[in-house]
Amino acid sequence: MNKKMLGILVAAIVVAVGAGALVMSQMKKAETAPQQETAAVAPEATTEDQAAKVEPAAEEAKKAETPEASAENPVVAKVDGKPVVRSEVLAFIQNLPPQMKQLPLETIFPMALEQVINGKIVEEKADKADVSNDPKVAERLAQAKEQITRAVFVEQEIEKNLSPARVQKAYDKFAAEQGKTEEVKARHILVEKEETAKEIIKKLADGGKFEDLAKEYSKDDGNKAAGGDLGYFAQGDMVKEFSDAAFAMKKGETTKTPVKTQFGYHIIQVEDRRARPVPTLASLQPQLEAQERREILNELLESWRKNATVEAFDINGNPVAKAEVPKTETPKAE
Repeated sequence: MNKKMLGILVAAIVVAVGAGALVMSQMKKAETAPQQETAAVAPEATTEDQAAKVEPAAEEAKKAETPEASAENPVVAKVDGKPVVRSEVLAFIQNLPPQMKQLPLETIFPMALEQVINGKIVEEKADKADVSNDPKVAERLAQAKEQITRAVFVEQEIEKNLSPARVQKAYDKFAAEQGKTEEVKARHILVEKEETAKEIIKKLADGGKFEDLAKEYSKDDGNKAAGGDLGYFAQGDMVKEFSDAAFAMKKGETTKTPVKTQFGYHIIQVEDRRARPVPTLASLQPQLEAQERREILNELLESWRKNATVEAFDINGNPVAKAEVPKTETPKAE
């Protein structure tokens, strides 16, 4: 993914993430403002008096929420003189989709910083516009609060069911399903003409070293410097003619005749054979946990629906016939 496309993706995501941050900011103001007004403002106070007393309190609360700059948390930007510290950008990155968070930090950080800056600018504009009393804001705050409440509840229920034992069971299943994929470790020398390949095979039979001949003759620039080393590969990883020849050979064996493929003529030397190693639990844990969270969510929804009375209607409000669940016959004991 190039930087331009990455920047577009991050910019698209900021609409949701940034809007969410602004909504949360407005929600906090909506929740705290009545308390501040009641405690600090006398009934006969004027609008000016109220503003004078409430706004400093709101500013103090906002300052308390802003991370302070330090040697470990340096300023990475300034917006109208106000600092943006590194931890704010890292927090934004944590809200990005998993596949984007896996990108190198030096790649994603500049794009994320730009979006945090944009968010600061929009937030400042929104604060100055003071749209907190707009009915649309109240409506969206209610919707956001409802969605956040649902999300937090579901997340908590999922975490209750996501145990180490469940992740281990998922890993064991994965490892078992991998089966024993056979791999071969081989070297090759690729040339254009069959005659050249035969000459190399003869030199090998006369005691020539495979690595040296690969460096001298092979036209595969990707591995000739490494003596034609291809590493380990499974049968489906190479073109059929090459794989068929390599997997028909024993460890330590070299082809007696050239192997022709669409790329030319190959001389193959098999150095090792093995069953493909299964990745460790630690290396797969993030993916397994994400997979299990989805499974747990499906299980919870299915369970909750069974215990709920649900009536479905079509677009015109007419009852929808329930789909019949196929009956499974219980096997008879013999």
